[in-house]
Amino acid sequence: MPLNGERAFEVMQREGVDTLIASSTENVYYVSNYWSLGKKLGCGVQAYAVLPIKGAPAVVAPIDEADLVLDSQTWIDDIRFHGSSKVDFSRPEEPFEQTELLLKLYEGAKPEADGATALIKALEEKGLTEGVIALDASGLTPSLYEQIKSKLPGAKLVDGASLLREIRLVKTESEVERIKRATAITEKSMEDALEIARSEITELDLAGMYAHSVTYDGGHVTQNLIGFRERSAFPNPVPSLFEAERRDLVRMTFGCTWDHYHSNISRTAVIGRPLQKVQRRWEAVMSAQDAALDAVEPGAKIGDVCGAALKALEDADVKGFSGGVGHGLGVECNERPWIEKDAEGELLEGMVVNIDIPVLELGWGGTQLEDTILVTSDGFELLTRTDRTLYLL
Repeated sequence: MPLNGERAFEVMQREGVDTLIASSTENVYYVSNYWSLGKKLGCGVQAYAVLPIKGAPAVVAPIDEADLVLDSQTWIDDIRFHGSSKVDFSRPEEPFEQTELLLKLYEGAKPEADGATALIKALEEKGLTEGVIALDASGLTPSLYEQIKSKLPGAKLVDGASLLREIRLVKTESEVERIKRATAITEKSMEDALEIARSEITELDLAGMYAHSVTYDGGHVTQNLIGFRERSAFPNPVPSLFEAERRDLVRMTFGCTWDHYHSNISRTAVIGRPLQKVQRRWEAVMSAQDAALDAVEPGAKIGDVCGAALKALEDADVKGFSGGVGHGLGVECNERPWIEKDAEGELLEGMVVNIDIPVLELGWGGTQLEDTILVTSDGFELLTRTDRTLYLL
């Protein structure tokens, strides 16, 4: 399961929280291993995961996601359903094992009218309606938040989303393995796409090859940005029918998920031999990422990591770059910590972070290098394995 249980209870105890309630797709999944497809698709679905300091946890899900709850193999035994079912039942003489289990789940369910009602009933039956409740509002509408709040007059509600972000900062071994797998799929798929790169090929051709390869290997595409020539400087180069020419810059940002955990990598290539300016820019990007990586260790100030990269860019006479140089990576592609100059906090062992150096000059082109690292006890481990180099195609 993704949940860093030891850290969760440590943070909850430190903050005086008795019960944590997750409501966003990502946070419910993080706590329970159940991914609500309807909620992620914006279908108005309610899903919750309840994690108390004392007592048994619970999951609240719509009855028509019973198959997703079953497939998740959640570690939580107490499943509360809500809503009406669109499924009819028949019993084959020899049903598949999964069908048999799903039939039993449906037959034993006693769905409440809606998710909030099911959540409150679970809290009442577990004696969790008082004390300090950290309610994650990131998956709630304002009216739904107020509805739940009104049913908990004896509780003190605090920000559960921030608490979950704090817990999720340090990854478990299971989370790291999922990120490694997603990263391996992305890198292989990127290399598959680059194999067909040449003059007269379109951005969409490369994007299609990348997407095909990711899907073939069991991933789900999340980022597929490719820009040729001047379009390589566009912040978000959505692939088009623009054709490559010799000596074009090719800037790429790719990503996918595997088991709902993200990868995110950026590389730069040139079709043919690079012009002198391209080589200078690439060396500046490399030196900035190297400077940031040299600053990485447990206890390092996050702002100092960014500052090291910015100084290297300044020393290379790169102007106009003042943004952050990275972010955390996990069940969301962009999550804490943000690697920014004014960021507070320190790097912790077990954090997974992307160090990202994009240098974009509209009207000329863009170069970018982005890699994923795991902060370790003695520094870091690169989770991206492809060469950190300017690709010559």
